[in-house]
Amino acid sequence: MALNNVTTALLSLLVYDLIFLLILVAIVAVLAGTKRAAFAVMKRNFVGYFSNPTGYVFLCIFVFLTSVAAFWPYEFFNQNLATLDQLNYWFPLIMLVFIPAITMSIWAEEKRQGTDELLLTLPADDFDIVIGKYMAASAIFTASLLFSQISTFVTLAILTEGQLDTGLIFTSYLGYYFVGLAMIAIGMIASFLTGNLTVGFILGALFNAPLAFASLAESVSPNQKLAAWLAESGIARPFDDFGRGVVSSSSVVYFVLVSSVALYVCMVLIGRRHWTGGKDGNTMAWHYIARVIALVVITTGAVTLFRNKDIYRHDFTEGKVSSLASATKKLIRELDADRPIVIDAFISKDIPEVYAKTRYELINLLKEFRSEAGARGREIEVNLYDDIELFSDEAALAEERFGIAPQTRLVKERGSSQQKQLIMGAAFKSGLEKVTVPIFEYGIPVEYELVRSINTVASGARKRLGIVATDARLMGGSVMTGMTAQQVPRHMLMDELGKQYDVEEVDLNSPVSADIYAALLCVQPSSLAPPQFERLLEAVRAGVPVAVFEDPAPVGAGYITPTGQPKQAPGGMFGGGGQTPKADIRQLWDLLELDVPGRAGMQGMYAPDIVWQQHNPYPTLDDQANELWVFIDEEAPGAGEGQALSSENVITSGLKEVLAIVSGAVMAKGESTLTHTPLLQTGGLSGLIGGDKMQEIMSRRSTIAREAKGLKPSLPIAMSIEGKAVETPAADPEKETTDGEAEPAAAAKPIKAVYVADTDMMLPEFLMIRADPNTVSEAKFQFQNVTFVLNVIDWLTGEYDFIEVRKHEPIFASLRMIDSVKEIARTDVRNGSKEFQVEYDDAMREAQEAQQARMKDLQEEVEKLQTQNADGQVSRAELQAKLQTFQTQQELEQRKLDVRRTKLERDRELKVRDIERTAADEVTKIQNKVKAAAVTLPCIPPLVVGVIVFAARRLRERENISKSRLK
Repeated sequence: MALNNVTTALLSLLVYDLIFLLILVAIVAVLAGTKRAAFAVMKRNFVGYFSNPTGYVFLCIFVFLTSVAAFWPYEFFNQNLATLDQLNYWFPLIMLVFIPAITMSIWAEEKRQGTDELLLTLPADDFDIVIGKYMAASAIFTASLLFSQISTFVTLAILTEGQLDTGLIFTSYLGYYFVGLAMIAIGMIASFLTGNLTVGFILGALFNAPLAFASLAESVSPNQKLAAWLAESGIARPFDDFGRGVVSSSSVVYFVLVSSVALYVCMVLIGRRHWTGGKDGNTMAWHYIARVIALVVITTGAVTLFRNKDIYRHDFTEGKVSSLASATKKLIRELDADRPIVIDAFISKDIPEVYAKTRYELINLLKEFRSEAGARGREIEVNLYDDIELFSDEAALAEERFGIAPQTRLVKERGSSQQKQLIMGAAFKSGLEKVTVPIFEYGIPVEYELVRSINTVASGARKRLGIVATDARLMGGSVMTGMTAQQVPRHMLMDELGKQYDVEEVDLNSPVSADIYAALLCVQPSSLAPPQFERLLEAVRAGVPVAVFEDPAPVGAGYITPTGQPKQAPGGMFGGGGQTPKADIRQLWDLLELDVPGRAGMQGMYAPDIVWQQHNPYPTLDDQANELWVFIDEEAPGAGEGQALSSENVITSGLKEVLAIVSGAVMAKGESTLTHTPLLQTGGLSGLIGGDKMQEIMSRRSTIAREAKGLKPSLPIAMSIEGKAVETPAADPEKETTDGEAEPAAAAKPIKAVYVADTDMMLPEFLMIRADPNTVSEAKFQFQNVTFVLNVIDWLTGEYDFIEVRKHEPIFASLRMIDSVKEIARTDVRNGSKEFQVEYDDAMREAQEAQQARMKDLQEEVEKLQTQNADGQVSRAELQAKLQTFQTQQELEQRKLDVRRTKLERDRELKVRDIERTAADEVTKIQNKVKAAAVTLPCIPPLVVGVIVFAARRLRERENISKSRLK
């Protein structure tokens, strides 16, 4: 299967290359038909280069250097992405060696051999000679580049098992091609200036060096504006688009114009024979210098114009890793052109592997934001400080000015867990509005964080979100457990929502106006007092959008009163301060026209049934999860496509998995006038069970499916509700306006609500898993609970664009072959650790049993003496002496046991470290083998061809030599 994928990927690349080569062949065909002399020059130089073994040596060196740059650096395997980032970094330096090696002989060799005069006597003009030489050098470079591309692509295809981004690799090499075209044209200038090959090589490297090293200007120039302009003028900025998989008109125009100017200079240099030494020689020299300067100025202006206004820009990556969501582009279009936005992003040099993908995406998106804003006439200034040291001036600036400090994270690298510090944050500013993201966690969508921050500083105002004060205490507070007050911290979800909304607590001691809050979030409304609950109902009737989370059996927060149980008042000697009035949740169900299956509970209350399901996509959770952990995904048996996570509502459309823990069910009433859409539904192996029956079964450690009666597939546990406006009371005649007429009643808004039969869906642990999906590395959770909750709020408030941005997830190609080796290593470590733990437990049990056996006789003797002492047969002094001996011996045995435990724990840790080290060594060995193969194997074909060419050439030379002279 992997071989088929590799073959398919290679064929797709060859299709790209074939189209590219056909375009080049068409250009050469036009040249051959219109400029025969130029075509003859091109053919002569191209054939001459590859008829010489030296050409294959240079080809071998080029492939070797590109392979080393692409695969040898540690960062390639550390970031675990099938990209050419490392080669992109080193490629300009490689070109400074390879391009002068091609161009140094273009004209200098002609001068050295005296064939330049012969060329100049051909029936051709200067353009024919220059363009012929240029296209020959370009053809040589193209052949070398294609060979390097195929060898690099094959290596990446094997590493990714064929699942790599062909578009990204092709555009990267297309960028190398344009870089080569520009540097060849500049290198030709050096060759036309001298007849010495060595001097031509040195001058070619020197002339190209400013373009290659222009990006370093900001680190050496005190004038930041000048340094920024110089950095923009180099090849790094226009090539960057190609390296990220984007083909843009500004980048193409840059390389074409630079090449054109350099070729014109070459024509001036080859044509100087016509006017050098004449009476107007100096005048003509200044004339051509002025022409060149004018061309440079025109080129600079054109490049600047196209850079600020891209006519064409397309992301060719298959995973769309360099594309913005349509909602993001819409937000940029709607930005105020008079309010520029400044983004200062700081990224440290040493990034852990798990954050490598986030770093790659963050840099890509920041550059796309800048380009998209420029194309739309909006100003987003991006100051990107990449590869900074933790104690550099840039790091100090990030902490002092923006509060972006180094963050410490526990990561696993090279077989061991270690604390690593990293910087990867950004500050956003527009006017007086500021937002800071201290760190982009690798589990949170980067584009969503960027869009939300930009929108916050750009708008200057946020919608207001009301958090209803209930037993859930989302805003924090204290609860009484017996006579002790327990402090409940502010829910992490409030901080997440606070990045987008003005979050306020609503106590419902007074009516809620429909115009104050964009939406209400009410968790466990059944815990409200009846007057407060009635005001919640009034708000729903008035059309205030409401998100309701009502749980029949909260698990994560024990202080939340279940739906069907009475609410205990705080206080009392034993915490039983009596019962307090509690809302009848059925009134809300009637208002929303919902049917919640259940049964009558205690004291006239209603206890909803519990949902169970037989489906667990995480085998490593078998010991913790049970049938009450309801995994909502389309992989569940009997789950219909687009039904488990409804594709009919933007809240769940595109989501993959949500986990509910001990949840209830919610259905629409028959003949309902409102529109109900089930958002989350179970699969086919699911059902309902009463709470008391559930506890009875769980206490017997039996399975619910074995004892439950019948299945109830496709049980909804979340529902969106929409409907027409509820009729409002007639106008009150007693309320008159200033004109003496009765004040008309306000028109009610349509009902808009989401009801979720579970509160554990928003546990803080889910936010931690979202930020760090590798919290449990063996499980690799894919829960999207937080995304679901945020989508619910955004749907209610009308912020649909943010829902779309959250769903826009670029697809990155990882090194699957290395991942599989790592997975095997992790499995070995996990199995070995379990084995060592069993050995430890057995050894400890044996040690404890041996200790008890040694103490048994002494303990029996003490018990016998205690009995005799009670009968008066043994003195108290003798008993005390024996007890002292027993206590001393017991302490001695305990110390022995502690020493044994410490030794066993140390041995266990050493064994675990050894197996982790062995596993890490296996991964390193595979990586080293890949490096060696990727560097050496591509060099073999050109060397073999070079040897064949050399041998054939020697044989041809010997054919015309007499045998007597060969002796």
